[in-house]
Amino acid sequence: MSERRTALNLTELEQRAIDSPINLSDGHPRQDPTGSQAKLICRLPEFFEIAAVEPLAEIERRAQAAFLGTLGQARAPLDSGRVFSVYSSSVATMAVANVLTGHRVALIHPTFDNIHDILVRQAAMIPMSEDACAEADLSQALAENATCVFVTTPNNPTGRVLDEPALRRLAEACAANCLLLCLDVSFRGFDLRAQFDHYAVLEDSGVDYVVIEDTGKLWPMQELKLGFVAVSESMRAEVEHALSDVLLAVSPFVLTLIEMLAVDAAQGGLAELHRLIAENRRIVSDAVGGLDRVELLDPRSRISVGRLRFRSPADADRTRRGLYERGVHVLPCQQFHWADQQEGAALLRVALARNGATLAEGMRRLAAAHASLAA
Repeated sequence: MSERRTALNLTELEQRAIDSPINLSDGHPRQDPTGSQAKLICRLPEFFEIAAVEPLAEIERRAQAAFLGTLGQARAPLDSGRVFSVYSSSVATMAVANVLTGHRVALIHPTFDNIHDILVRQAAMIPMSEDACAEADLSQALAENATCVFVTTPNNPTGRVLDEPALRRLAEACAANCLLLCLDVSFRGFDLRAQFDHYAVLEDSGVDYVVIEDTGKLWPMQELKLGFVAVSESMRAEVEHALSDVLLAVSPFVLTLIEMLAVDAAQGGLAELHRLIAENRRIVSDAVGGLDRVELLDPRSRISVGRLRFRSPADADRTRRGLYERGVHVLPCQQFHWADQQEGAALLRVALARNGATLAEGMRRLAAAHASLAA
């Protein structure tokens, strides 16, 4: 195999890997369904019948309540009609970007590049470090006339979480400075530290907010997924109108599936997922522990990806290309560092939501690719 050298974005790299023998690139769940999830799959005809006869509003309300309730979001503004369903978190980000037209957005750095790439078409972008987000240090953002702060928590690819005190500080600082606060919490389901009630914090702070929720990282359902957008009352009209530009309604069938998956998650499915990711992180850690000058970063991360640091950008690039030649796809990390790609040049990202045997074989081939560097 030969690999074309070009500045592809991360999603383009992930698209190239979908049918590869060992795809460790995207963060979508590609492990086998659990036993209880397999039983839900057998009930898909039943879910189709439910979706065909029950009112969409009732189905949507149940799905949103089940999903957000499973993840600890008791004060999500369901009763006031401020949670909207969308096809995916990326579609949600596109709609939010339209709301942010003309804004100056302080965006967490690093993070997945499509967030930056979608927002930058409508707004000016200002990098904001993870430390500044955690410390609610808005000095640089305010110096550059930011009107919005956009944070991914847990962050992709680092797994960094804004805990409850940190989110409270940030929300209150944004409220005091009349800044809109946008959160992408797509990886919340992987980390119990991120499952405190964000909406209680946001509502109590008085901040204007938009929260992007996602079901697509949790359950291996062949890309059947939904996103949700929750907003403060002040943002309802703008976001609702922006969403009307891109969708009429989501599938009641998928909503029904999400409800059942959320119930399963609350009954032990989420704990089972956490065990899988922890075991797969151990597989990667053990594998790279025997390699010269390669280390698994982010020891506190609980999300479904892990970062590997190499001795140099050249070593990282040659290892990734060696993996490609061996049928294994991982992601380079330059694109996550959208404001300074050199910061991520010596890093690769490995997906962990895979069957253990698949990941172990990928690590075996990683060792072979790394060994070839010294040959």
